[in-house]
Amino acid sequence: MRALAISLHIRDRNLIKSLPCQIHRHLISALAGKCSEEFPEIVFIVLTSLAEFHLAKEAIGYGITDYLLKTELDGKRLSDAVKRAEEECGRRQTQTRNKDDNADVHNKAESAIASLMIMRDITNSTKALLEEKGLLDNYALISFVYSFPSTSLEKQWGVDDYQKLQEWEKDIIERILSSSLSAFYPVMPTAGKNSSLIYFLPDISASTWHALSSRIENKAITASSMVTGLTPVLLKTAVCSGRESLKNARKDIELSLMSFYLDKPMESLSPSPLDVDAVFPKLETAIAEKDTISCKASFAVLKTALSEKDHSLNQFSFIVTALYSALSSGLSSLGLKEEISVLDAYESSEYITKRKEALVFIADVENSLVSLLESRSGAGSDVADKAREYIMAHIEERISLSDVASYACVSPGYMSKSFKRIMGISLVDYINTMKTEKAKEMMDREPGMRIADIALALGFHNIYYFSKVFRKIEGISPTEYARKRD
Repeated sequence: MRALAISLHIRDRNLIKSLPCQIHRHLISALAGKCSEEFPEIVFIVLTSLAEFHLAKEAIGYGITDYLLKTELDGKRLSDAVKRAEEECGRRQTQTRNKDDNADVHNKAESAIASLMIMRDITNSTKALLEEKGLLDNYALISFVYSFPSTSLEKQWGVDDYQKLQEWEKDIIERILSSSLSAFYPVMPTAGKNSSLIYFLPDISASTWHALSSRIENKAITASSMVTGLTPVLLKTAVCSGRESLKNARKDIELSLMSFYLDKPMESLSPSPLDVDAVFPKLETAIAEKDTISCKASFAVLKTALSEKDHSLNQFSFIVTALYSALSSGLSSLGLKEEISVLDAYESSEYITKRKEALVFIADVENSLVSLLESRSGAGSDVADKAREYIMAHIEERISLSDVASYACVSPGYMSKSFKRIMGISLVDYINTMKTEKAKEMMDREPGMRIADIALALGFHNIYYFSKVFRKIEGISPTEYARKRD
């Protein structure tokens, strides 16, 4: 047993008379108190000349084993005090070891639960660990899934926006789980980590599980509608019990996630491999040779497999990674590794939740790659040309981003990013500029025409918004412009 002796000497007797209690209190609170917090195994014996009961009582409160008076000290009393301190020290060491062991088991259990979806196989040691913690008596797996908003003329959603929504959604869900359950453990998904939240729930009652899960889902939907605008869907397993049910629970939640991703009922799923590994080396070669026909053929294989086969989001994530490798290598051989336009679509690829979004992603990558290769060979036309063509043909109508993108056979997100990169102006600003030019033309042609009629003829919601757009571009209101023309 280690011993520490601290001696406090005060020579001024007047000071001793006036400050003994304060000094002792300071010693006890500052030393014994701090040590008991950070080093609980340390045992104190106080040896003092002050026979004050309240100090002895306070000392015991800090875990001090003995409070000995110098005037009454003899060999036996000191020996007995040291023996009691030694026994107490051993007891505390055992207690600390048990606490550390429990904490270690708890941490290992949390880690095992977090990895449930990532493990290729759930080992017997993992099952035994969770069983030891009493987590496999009545448990369920749940997942909250949701789709992120798509880009529009009114709002350009970026990765930062999606990341904030994901963080807020996670906070909402976990607050609801904390208020509804005795415990829950996060589980790491193998894919879709930014669009799904998976949890292991222990100590669940089978008889109340349906009602409880419905309440949790309804609370999540209500809170999310006010904070993030997302609509979470709760996927769940039945209440399971025992180590042998763990694999089945994991399989059930995986199938639920696949069903959500594919937009297909669970009972009609027929999971199968995509078998597209051979596509990527061919695509890399086609890029290096600027062979746009072969590039399109490679993407056609990917789109067919994704459209026709029942696959998981995890399988799609493999395609995303392999495709990136092929693109990088192919573009590097042309000295175009840093060509951002082809890889723009990757910015939000981690926020894909549905097969239809996966197909849009593949189409965006294909369009940007083919457009780049054709522009380098002097062939093809820009997506911006088709956008301008559509806008001028429909200038007197209400124009939406999805309409423009559909005309150019690209996704709204790709259209928005590509147009701004090529033209140096956002699509919405370009549309408003063209509509303003058309409004000026109408005022010149018919000087007496009402501003409200012009706004209506150009597809604006109301005269206020039209005036706001006009002033932003021309610096004056449409009324002022018409007056100047007169």
